[in-house]
Amino acid sequence: MHRAMAAALDFPDYCGRNLDALNDCLGDVACYGGYDDAPEGAGLVLVFTDYDRFATTCPRAAQVVLDIIADQARQAAVLHRRLICLVQSNDPQIRFEPVGAMPVLWNNDEALDARRG
Repeated sequence: MHRAMAAALDFPDYCGRNLDALNDCLGDVACYGGYDDAPEGAGLVLVFTDYDRFATTCPRAAQVVLDIIADQARQAAVLHRRLICLVQSNDPQIRFEPVGAMPVLWNNDEALDARRG
């Protein structure tokens, strides 16, 4: 999966073969046009076929990849870019946890403030 995405999206040679590197490099492509001069408003469509094969082999990674894409799509939208991901599966029973959920957190200044009541 890492090699295929790196090749398809022209990630730099230094891109590692792990989920953190995928997140960083996909963010560069989705949010900043990657390694080309794509204009603002441009976008990227990712298409995964047979995702059930990946999900069966690496279920946790398959979930995390979808979360990474959802997060990067949200970041891209803030910068007036588009990232869309289409996922095809041959397994009609395939299920994933909610994708792209953002927890609600206190900011650092408020988290320890006893008066925030």
